[in-house]
Amino acid sequence: MRPTSIDLRKRVVAARMNDSQSMGQIAKRFKIPKGTVQNILERYRDLGTVAPMPPNSGRKPAFSQKALRRLELDVLAHPDSTLEEYRERSGKRVSIVCIHRTIRKLGFTLKKRVYVRTNSAVKMLPSSAARGAKD
Repeated sequence: MRPTSIDLRKRVVAARMNDSQSMGQIAKRFKIPKGTVQNILERYRDLGTVAPMPPNSGRKPAFSQKALRRLELDVLAHPDSTLEEYRERSGKRVSIVCIHRTIRKLGFTLKKRVYVRTNSAVKMLPSSAARGAKD
């Protein structure tokens, strides 16, 4: 989704400051959602600018590409390790949940206390004994 134009953002702030219009009136006047008006006005109040936030300005990933590769190799080398052990060997100060989610993103899943690739798990076909068939 593209950010709202700078011109429209300036008109929203001007409508609030000069005309003392409510957020609902401004939203109706410019045909934009009230939440957008609120976000523009909060950004202007807090930072003094109407410019949109840069793309991908959120939280940075805990693992770089190099660290991801090291973690992947560690899981392959030690598939029966605990999440705590993976965290210690990675050298990162992250939560256990972060380690778990990262391992899942790498395509591993936990099967009977051993991490394996998700696509390498073979479905077991039911045997005739499991169905209760008699010889």
